[in-house]
Amino acid sequence: AKLGLADTPQWHSQRDALAEFASWLSLVTGSLGKFGQDVALMAEVGSDIKLSGGGGSSAMPHKQNPVKAEALVALARFNAVQLSGMHQALVHEQERSGAAWTLEWLILPQMVVATAAALRLAAELTAQIESLGH
Repeated sequence: AKLGLADTPQWHSQRDALAEFASWLSLVTGSLGKFGQDVALMAEVGSDIKLSGGGGSSAMPHKQNPVKAEALVALARFNAVQLSGMHQALVHEQERSGAAWTLEWLILPQMVVATAAALRLAAELTAQIESLGH
């Protein structure tokens, strides 16, 4: 007797949702990295932005060293590099790939942590801005 069961498509190797999530994380940190880069460049001049806290420069008293801004740039670049690894994990052999899953488990949590750190640093850096422009 036929049971009437249909052949359902497998989902194990459909990793596009994870890659899209990783891409979103990279876009978030990329945007925050752009903010950090802009702050760092303005701080070099010294007259374009005034930040509370942060580090100063002993050689150039007018210059500020916005460590949080630089960290935002580094986190953006970190996630951009990790995104390529998530794209590598899209390559699954047959229905399941222990290697691809392991790669995802190594990369994705780090991307989430980096994004969370970037969000925290961006909020802190925004709160440090005392003046912007002339």
